[in-house]
Amino acid sequence: MDLINRIRENAKGSNKRIVLPEATEERTLRAADVILEENLADLILLG
Repeated sequence: MDLINRIRENAKGSNKRIVLPEATEERTLRAADVILEENLADLILLG
């Protein structure tokens, strides 16, 4: 298992909250989409 997959597996069961700044930028929205689709964390979008 590569590093990214290990991080994802650890994040799924940890009930974390992530704050993403610059919520209007496309790359931030793409990251938020991945995080929510994979149920990795609760999100807070700023900006």
